[in-house]
Amino acid sequence: MKKTKFILIIIFILFLTGCSSNYDLNLDTDSIDEKLTINMTKEEYMENYDTLISNKSVFDDNSVFYDIDIIDNVDNYLVTYSHSYDHEDYFNSLNLNSCFNEIYHDIYSNQETINLVGFNCLQGDSLRVIVDSKYKIYNSNAHIVNGNKNIWDIDSNNKDNINISFVVDYNKTYFNKDLVLSILLIIVLICLVAILFKEKKKVRRKKVWFYIHVMITLFSH
Repeated sequence: MKKTKFILIIIFILFLTGCSSNYDLNLDTDSIDEKLTINMTKEEYMENYDTLISNKSVFDDNSVFYDIDIIDNVDNYLVTYSHSYDHEDYFNSLNLNSCFNEIYHDIYSNQETINLVGFNCLQGDSLRVIVDSKYKIYNSNAHIVNGNKNIWDIDSNNKDNINISFVVDYNKTYFNKDLVLSILLIIVLICLVAILFKEKKKVRRKKVWFYIHVMITLFSH
């Protein structure tokens, strides 16, 4: 693993590589953490080493310092570029404004509305955009929603009209209801088994049906 500081514009990386990438954004009240992860073959890594890794890349006043994390696997390299912005700097960044045709951003009553339309920087097979936060994300048009994680897949078929839209409510911490219900269900089952083993057979059978009825009633609402 190799870590270093690097000045680079993300769009140059996207144009140089022909593989799929993940672009992660984690939103907090005072920061937006940006991370681009590229899974590269050994050949791609060596061919683009000077531009991707060394300080020979072209940059200008709008560039930022990126942390680079490189994992050398048996058959490939996993290269990750990351940087933490404040909100204003991120939405004024060259990366965002060069890659999206339209950008709408507004904060009102501590709720942040974001809408990004049309993507110009796709050179590989696809780019997966993953937006996450410890605060509640709603009104999202994500292709996939996993808990509070919202995912959009950009490819050659949808890049021109991709619409990434969501709202982050910094007044509300995200509550994972499914996880809590799963934990409660496990606790109830453990208690049920413990009680049943202490009861006589006939009584046990009646209580089994009673507890099953109660559990079905509780978890069907």
